[in-house]
Amino acid sequence: MFGKVKRIVGQSWNLFRFILRHYVEDSCQTTASALTYQTLFAVVPALTVMYTVLSTFESFGGMGRILEDFIFTNVVPENVAVVQDYLRGFSEDAQNLSIPSAIFLAVTAFLMLFTIERTFSEIWRIKEPRHGLQRLMMYWAVLSFGPLLVGAGIGVTTYILSLPLISDVADSPAFLLFLPVLLSASTFTLVFAVVPNTLVPLRHAVIGGVLVAAGFESAKFMFVFVMSRSDFELIYGAFAVVPLFLLWIYVSWTIVLMGAELVKSLGVYRFKGSDKLEDPLFQVLIILDVFHQAHQKGQVVTENRIRDLGSRIDLEMWSEYRQQLVALNLIRPVEKGGLVLLKDLSEITIWELYEKLPWPLPAQSIDGKSGWEATLSETFKSISGRNQGVLGTDLESLFRSQHQTTPE
Repeated sequence: MFGKVKRIVGQSWNLFRFILRHYVEDSCQTTASALTYQTLFAVVPALTVMYTVLSTFESFGGMGRILEDFIFTNVVPENVAVVQDYLRGFSEDAQNLSIPSAIFLAVTAFLMLFTIERTFSEIWRIKEPRHGLQRLMMYWAVLSFGPLLVGAGIGVTTYILSLPLISDVADSPAFLLFLPVLLSASTFTLVFAVVPNTLVPLRHAVIGGVLVAAGFESAKFMFVFVMSRSDFELIYGAFAVVPLFLLWIYVSWTIVLMGAELVKSLGVYRFKGSDKLEDPLFQVLIILDVFHQAHQKGQVVTENRIRDLGSRIDLEMWSEYRQQLVALNLIRPVEKGGLVLLKDLSEITIWELYEKLPWPLPAQSIDGKSGWEATLSETFKSISGRNQGVLGTDLESLFRSQHQTTPE
């Protein structure tokens, strides 16, 4: 029992280090800073779109204000919620803007969504981002249907809380405490599952959504606790709300990006298998072997089937491997999802594959036990040995021989 607990603690610690290392490598802190300023410019257009969309549906009349009050009551700390009155005034004024100005506000909101999608693509190592109409439709859906879905959720929640059968439950502080966490967790789960242009397992998105929502609640408490004991108002006076609001947006994006790294890491971290990975060329051959077997059985290779290779290949590199193999016309995606083998593998040699891929010949043995893996491993060992003998001359001897043969 103690050994199992120790192993779980060790894996959790290694996973945390893995997440933190990639958080730094992906420059998430810099991205959080950029998103902070973009959010400051995009929050008014987002509120304007929210009011406009909700006002077009008679049944949602007044829901915009309810949704806004809910956000600033349960998402934004109390000592910066006063900014709600300013944003509401800006948004109401923005609804009377001319068409060119309205287009400018829409572009501002779209740019923030573009930055978010690009950041998620970098975190997930996605080499094939959305393009054209597909990207435009996703952005429009987020800006248009997002407020409708959240507003409908709050409306349903309000209706349920008004039922006599649960009136006693609704009065419970615990219930009211977990309601915003539940809605926040649902929202973040949807973001982590939909925004990346790749298949994200729902259970990973749920774990990330729940932990980010809990992180938000903890951050709210700490933010209020610390800022209520600071002297910001003495320094900035009436303008203290501006730096506090910016700081809270920055903290919020830091939590969201850390959650994105967590969701990605749950899908690519190698919980099983050795820490040592084969060279990229060997990993590509392992992937092609899976496609070859699936082709013989008339099957499609799904993303889940690739994830089953997590103990043999670097799943973070899968997007790169996929792009290279698609470019070589070896595999292709199908309409129903998944990938299939496109080319007869008897038409390409190992050397031709090596020449077309951007990775060197393997310098180490492969750990696999199948026939082809053992045979190829011995072949590469033999090649490496001969190359070492041919290129075993030290550089000084090489340069000296050149000077000796140079005519005077």
